[in-house]
Amino acid sequence: MIENIVALIPAYCPDKEMTALMSKLTKEFAHIVVVDDGCYEKYKDIFDEACGYENVALLHHEVNKGKGMALKTGFAHILEKLPDVQGVVTLDADGQHTVEDTIKCCEAFLNSDGKKPVVFGCRDFSSDSDIPPRSRFGNRLTSRLMKFFCDITLSDTQTGLRVLSTDILKDLLEVPGERYEYEMNMIFALHDLEVPFKEVQITIIYLNQNEGSHFNPIKDSMKIYKVFMKFCISSFGSALLDWLIFTTAQHFLKVPLPSNYVEVSTAIARICSGIFNYNFNRIIFKSKAKDALVSGPKYLVLWLIQMVISAYSVKYVSMWTGFPSPVVKIVIDTILFFISYKIQQMWVFKKNKDKD
Repeated sequence: MIENIVALIPAYCPDKEMTALMSKLTKEFAHIVVVDDGCYEKYKDIFDEACGYENVALLHHEVNKGKGMALKTGFAHILEKLPDVQGVVTLDADGQHTVEDTIKCCEAFLNSDGKKPVVFGCRDFSSDSDIPPRSRFGNRLTSRLMKFFCDITLSDTQTGLRVLSTDILKDLLEVPGERYEYEMNMIFALHDLEVPFKEVQITIIYLNQNEGSHFNPIKDSMKIYKVFMKFCISSFGSALLDWLIFTTAQHFLKVPLPSNYVEVSTAIARICSGIFNYNFNRIIFKSKAKDALVSGPKYLVLWLIQMVISAYSVKYVSMWTGFPSPVVKIVIDTILFFISYKIQQMWVFKKNKDKD
């Protein structure tokens, strides 16, 4: 029996699958915490049956507060009542996670050397054609966005099977989010805390094409993808500022500087938008003021190269194609946005992040 890892199950309107899960789980874990997230009275019998074991603690929310709050309630309880355990394994109440896979993830956590990782029980979405389309599409898109924008490699971003060290639970209690977005916010917080990520492949179980899932692929995905906006605001905002200044400048400089008004307009626009972009990106990449001596020169080099490429690309592409230069600039700078973002992430601000 596993005594140093607590099994935590947030539950909202569960069915008999939770009863079957608990009957197996109680034989393997010395400590289990179940959070009733404001379920209706008709679910009382299910909770009574599933939680009628000595090693199960049942916590209640008077009203539905969301999965994020249920996890936080469980974390707080564990910190207060079970301060000597090493970790917490979270799993869903709908039967998607087997006890065998849960144990595999716990063993991977306990057998890790050095700083304890967060272990994700990850499903292989490339190997099973029976996976519901909304689950397959949602995971693939989220994983790719996360890899590009955040430099986080995780094949299954929506898995609820995770093993976490109790050393970081206090930090996780401060992570914003009350519903499904909390699990995504948790991934970013763990990355910022420099907690190692470890994946364990698990069995894919979808009951009735995942009809029991409370994950809404449209409504809840919109909440989740909002976290990516902070990575786009700076570049899109500076791009808009750059384009407005460029368009205005070339309008006034076209007559006095007929041969190189595009280059001069680009330089003016780049200087203004570059100052805005650098200072905004320092916030996004969590670069401290003292690190500006390192990141500043790097950003300046990137900025100069990008400015030259943008200026001459806009000029010659516009000449060759006959399209108006403001339209060409949108296309060119969109391409440069993606290239610049990765360079800033992996080079300009990387040293600063490693130090923090």
